[in-house]
Amino acid sequence: MQIFVGICYIATQMNKKQKGYQDHIVSEHKVFESFLKSKIKFNRIQKFYQGIKVRIINLNLIPNIKSAKKILDIGCGEAETLKFIRQHINSDAEFYGVDLEKNKNLPPFVNFYEVDIEEQKLPFEDDYFDIVISTFLLEHLQNPQQFFFETNRVLKKAGHFYCVTENYTSVFLPGRFNFFSDPTHVRPWTKKSLKALAEMSGFKVLKIGHFRPVEYFLLIPFVPILSLIFGSECFIVIYEVFFGKSIYCLLRKP
Repeated sequence: MQIFVGICYIATQMNKKQKGYQDHIVSEHKVFESFLKSKIKFNRIQKFYQGIKVRIINLNLIPNIKSAKKILDIGCGEAETLKFIRQHINSDAEFYGVDLEKNKNLPPFVNFYEVDIEEQKLPFEDDYFDIVISTFLLEHLQNPQQFFFETNRVLKKAGHFYCVTENYTSVFLPGRFNFFSDPTHVRPWTKKSLKALAEMSGFKVLKIGHFRPVEYFLLIPFVPILSLIFGSECFIVIYEVFFGKSIYCLLRKP
């Protein structure tokens, strides 16, 4: 019996390691996808939709994002974040991605490396990147400080680290939006705990906040109608605006 349980545990861990960390968060926004895509006719609307999809509207907070030469996305998945940056912000940078395995939809402009961030060092020299970005990876990690230490190491002096993760308020959400609906989630974060982790890892904290996209206010009047079409989960829009399901931090390497 113990052997059987042990085999099941190992299989579970392997399954966790084989899954791109961003896949789950991208799937959350399919609730609105068919509705929004039918309305996307102008670049500004398309940019807004892409920003909602991968939670990267606050990328403009990064001071050097328009001039950065090398940008790394840890836990890149399909590289939605890098695609957004390349299309709308900085097309001249070199883009790098790291994840447990290569996603079949990864665009060719991304220099990809297969790495387990909890067990392996990043395959880059010290002081290599101008910017490191990570969206919805931190909440999956058993050893988050190893992740932050490695990020600090590969950043250039005065380089910036932008990290987005699950806010503790997500444990109160219903259905598939609940933090624990994803079995690979380890722990949610608060602003205080995220600040402590950053400072312990040698970063200077520039900004920490909840992800409350004001653009969602535009959708609030339509939530009752959308809920009839797509289901009650559309009410997540209201929750996002007032409570913030996600939390972000902008850090600098001294």
